[in-house]
Amino acid sequence: MSRGSFRPQALVGALLLLVSVIASGAPSRLEALPPLHANEATVNGLAGVRYAINQTAGVALFLRDLEQTLRIMNRDQPGTPITYLSISGGGGRGAFGAGLLNGWTRHGTRPEFNMVTGISTGALMAPFAFLGSAYDPVLKRLYTGVTDKDLVRERSYAAIFFSDGLGDTSPLYNLISEYVTPELLRKVAYEYTVRHRWLLIGTNNLDTGQPIIWNMGKIAASDTPEALELFRRVMLASASLPGFFSPVMMNVSYQGKTYQEMHVDGGVSRQVFLYPASLFHESGAYKLLEGRKREAYLIRNDVLDDEGYQTVERKTLSIANQALRQFSQSHEDGDTLMAYITAQKDGFGFNMAYVTDDLNAKPNRKGKQLFDQAYMRALFNYAEERAARGYPWSKTPPGLSEALSGSLGKLRETLNNGSR
Repeated sequence: MSRGSFRPQALVGALLLLVSVIASGAPSRLEALPPLHANEATVNGLAGVRYAINQTAGVALFLRDLEQTLRIMNRDQPGTPITYLSISGGGGRGAFGAGLLNGWTRHGTRPEFNMVTGISTGALMAPFAFLGSAYDPVLKRLYTGVTDKDLVRERSYAAIFFSDGLGDTSPLYNLISEYVTPELLRKVAYEYTVRHRWLLIGTNNLDTGQPIIWNMGKIAASDTPEALELFRRVMLASASLPGFFSPVMMNVSYQGKTYQEMHVDGGVSRQVFLYPASLFHESGAYKLLEGRKREAYLIRNDVLDDEGYQTVERKTLSIANQALRQFSQSHEDGDTLMAYITAQKDGFGFNMAYVTDDLNAKPNRKGKQLFDQAYMRALFNYAEERAARGYPWSKTPPGLSEALSGSLGKLRETLNNGSR
């Protein structure tokens, strides 16, 4: 085409047509629920099964339910210890947590947790950690025996324009459904209603930016046909990294009108959590904890002193992926510190596990695999071996009271001495 025949109007028209085609091809959805009503809306016909903890009303609902549990414990089990477990995100690095739980069982000192919380990959682990050592083989299989094709179906780059994520997580939903059965739901419901133990999973409402905590025991105990699907979809949502995986759309009702919420990986708002920091002291409910030994365990599925590096390609996705990884790690540092401060304030002993640089394995960052099976197996074996000998839990977050390298050096020295 000659320079004189170029017409700006034609280019503008073509661009408008392209935008129109892209917009018409995007998935449709209902109007989002206003954030003010998050704690009052029903999900799959179920009410009161979640807490929007960025709101005073959400924290109050959380406290109301937990206070009832603690009062029953004080009546029926006076003086017994309270032990909480929190499992972080980390994708395939969840193999560390899975191995640690298996090794902890072998060591014979793994407690029964009164509360288990999970985010992202931690959400996939949490129900099995909650139900105890009988589910250790499930954790081992999930974090050593699966590959990308078992979790996600890759879409073409055209999905950037015509879909809601680069990957379709139908395979992951099917995998969740294989293990989250009606029988498992009955077990979770029994633990919640009869034994007063809590299982919590965090997601992020992308429409409103709200961190949402789901009471999975309440969902399981609702005994409705919709409970099983909701339980599975909450697990899926918490592990759905926005942009890379499709979000999970939740239909909710408020005052007779149906809305939709877009839920994604809980790590967007929290990488790890115990419970709302203001829960006990500001309400005066701290007295319900008195007279009991209290311990909080935090499994952080991450390598905190990784000295490896890579030459990042000058490509959009490579740059974005590396920046997201570094942002996620910094984000988790802050969430870990918040968990530590919360535990200290409420009289809980703080115990943290994480990967140190004595792990003799590195992920294959040059490949396209999201879940590097060889690396996951190495992580699992590494954690299982150390936990079976008696894991040396860190009592403070690394870097809080001394240099990061010094803190990790002491932990490595303890590990090495324990192997002799």
